[in-house]
Amino acid sequence: MSFTHDDILLPLAITVIIDDKVRKPEMSSFRLQAEGLFELFSLPPLSDAEIVTWFENHSTELEEKLKGPRRNTLVLRALSKFKEDRDVEAVYDAMVSISVSDKEYVKSESELIKSAGSIWGFPRPPIKVDR
Repeated sequence: MSFTHDDILLPLAITVIIDDKVRKPEMSSFRLQAEGLFELFSLPPLSDAEIVTWFENHSTELEEKLKGPRRNTLVLRALSKFKEDRDVEAVYDAMVSISVSDKEYVKSESELIKSAGSIWGFPRPPIKVDR
């Protein structure tokens, strides 16, 4: 299956936004993970500025949807596009990397990773982040 930049950036952006705090380490990891996934999925690269612009253009809408009654639908749609083992593993690894980049445990972020793992058939990652 072929993916678009939006397909790749959406689950990564959800991972950044879900804890209600966008921190520099998360944005740095977001850009780094996006670049790696674009290459893996044979998409043309986007510059750091283009990736940040995409995030800025979509973050308000995503924040609203993640606070709304269809939050789970948004997450499920973002994750269900990825079905092949290689694709699932790559996106899951990217999401985990973003979630631990700020070295802070946040329940909503942990639940997202747990949900992604459940949807994709992974056990919860054995990661403990110290406060």
